Amino acid sequence: MTACTKSTVLLKPNVPANLMQPCQSFNKLDDGTGKVITLWAVDTVAKGNECAAKVEAWIEIGKALR
Repeated sequence: MTACTKSTVLLKPNVPANLMQPCQSFNKLDDGTGKVITLWAVDTVAKGNECAAKVEAWIEIGKALR
C-alpha cells in the first residue's frame, strides 16, 4: 500500500491591481465659499465611494476563500 501520490496545490486568488492600492486621502477644505465646498464635496464623495468599493471587493474575496 502506498500513501497519496498527489498533493493539493493551493491556488491564490488573482487580485486586481487596483485593489492593492491604498485608498486616496481626503483633501482638507480650505475655503468656505460655495464653489470650493461643492468641488471638495464631489471629490470627497468620489474618493469615499472608490474606497468603499475596494473594501466590498476584499470582503467578497474573503468570502470566496472560506
